[in-house]
Amino acid sequence: MVMVAFVVLLLVGVVHIVKAVRSSGSDRRFRARAVRVPGVVVDVSWESVLTATGVQLGMPVFQYHTREGRPMRATDPVGANPPRFRPGTPVAVLYDPKAPHVAKLEADLGTGKGLNMLSAVLGTAATIAGLIGLAVMLSG
Repeated sequence: MVMVAFVVLLLVGVVHIVKAVRSSGSDRRFRARAVRVPGVVVDVSWESVLTATGVQLGMPVFQYHTREGRPMRATDPVGANPPRFRPGTPVAVLYDPKAPHVAKLEADLGTGKGLNMLSAVLGTAATIAGLIGLAVMLSG
């Protein structure tokens, strides 16, 4: 039973490390190809977060025009309660020119860096603990 716990700890650690590395790489690639344009917040979309208290986060919904003049609308993946942006707030938008519907608020880029770092550190600690635990169990 203890060995299973160490294997689970090892697997959870590896998953967190991989997730953190992929997320960081994805953010860097998006920023490298993104085009910056002005936009405006037009609404707030309320989304429930899976917690015991059922927290709701206000995700800013914003409009922008591509460099070609095509009007677009998107919802930022980063929310807050209370919402950080009110309708009518001007914002800087970054969008992918190959997929103009994929857009994020420039102010929110990098928000996940701390979480990615924490996930990588805790994932590494869990992986090391799982490896040490398995090594001790198998050698004894």
